[in-house]
Amino acid sequence: MDSDLSLIRGIGANIAAHRRAVGVTQQELASRIGKSVQWISAIEQGRRHAERLTDLLRIAQVVYCTIEDLIGRPVDNLVPGTQSAGGSVAAVREAIMRAAVPGTFAGSATDLVDVSERVGAAWNVWHCSPTAHSALAGVLPGLIADATVAYEAGSDRRAAARNLAGTYQIARQWLHHVPNGDLAWIAADRAMSTAREADDPHLIALGAWALSASYRRAGQQDEATRLCLAAADQLKPRIDQTNSDISLLADYGMLHLAAAISAAQSDDDGRAWAFHRVADEAARALGTHYDSWTAFGRGNVDIHGLAISTELGRVDAAVEYSSRLDISNIPSVERRTAALIITARGYVQRREDEAAALMLLDAEETSTEEVRDSTVVRELLREMIFRDKARARPHVRALAQRTGLLPT
Repeated sequence: MDSDLSLIRGIGANIAAHRRAVGVTQQELASRIGKSVQWISAIEQGRRHAERLTDLLRIAQVVYCTIEDLIGRPVDNLVPGTQSAGGSVAAVREAIMRAAVPGTFAGSATDLVDVSERVGAAWNVWHCSPTAHSALAGVLPGLIADATVAYEAGSDRRAAARNLAGTYQIARQWLHHVPNGDLAWIAADRAMSTAREADDPHLIALGAWALSASYRRAGQQDEATRLCLAAADQLKPRIDQTNSDISLLADYGMLHLAAAISAAQSDDDGRAWAFHRVADEAARALGTHYDSWTAFGRGNVDIHGLAISTELGRVDAAVEYSSRLDISNIPSVERRTAALIITARGYVQRREDEAAALMLLDAEETSTEEVRDSTVVRELLREMIFRDKARARPHVRALAQRTGLLPT
């Protein structure tokens, strides 16, 4: 039990260690992130939980480290019988690194139609399969290789660039959730580069959406907001001119949802909800349509509303908001799981741990892999177990073991 508790309390010790390493006092850290010295002290001693990801991002910026350095993963092994995420990422990393050097993949050019169909199929797996993480792990290395060969040797350079951009988009999405932030950033950057070469407004918009997630992960919320709004401004005239292209309207809405999350993480309440209203208007105009890549639609707009309330620390509003959500009709497994995890986060902040546990178990039933690979889920379980100590409910401890937070 003592070793278990050392894992649970590790984040506070990590904050203290990094703070001391750069010579920052608790008073200085508290002043720079807008908290009290008592709050910092309680976090470092493990008596209190940093309830908002934004707080951890700000701490990481002040003490010159990454959020992964603060969160840590003392136990990285997954449950028996599952594939190691590390091995899967290594294969995708190798493919991405090799693709940077022209001519490194042997073989003749792959048919563009075949690659395009495989990209679409990969996105379908992402949204429709509860085991998308492991399924795409076996698909992505080959898809990256074939899309690269088709791009290098194909006669239709723009079509090949569109396929390659789409390939890097799905790779970035997978890497963002596994998670591997550094490699996700590389994939997002390449997706944007090839989208611009293809001169495809849809893919350029999605490139900005993808890059904004990497900026947020790095703690650059203002830059993420700026990027999304600039892309939306470039897209808007095209929507006015091509009303038949509903994908551009969906992109416009999704960019505003991403901007709304970034604004909420910057504590900008007014802008966050203003961006959300723009996205809601776009979703209403689209009716029942859901974008096959971003899953933009009415349900996703509602899920982002729940996330905004949580990011802003409006815990009661978030829990009340979740009670009005009907996620059963949302076609994306990943989005439905996200809604349950966000709701669990609200319950944890209200110290209603049993309700939070039930939400996490529902999320696990919806997609085991989304829960298993989620840093947010591990932090919620960390807080719940530390609060309960030796009396931690067996189903909570079992879930913590299945996510790799505690040893089996």
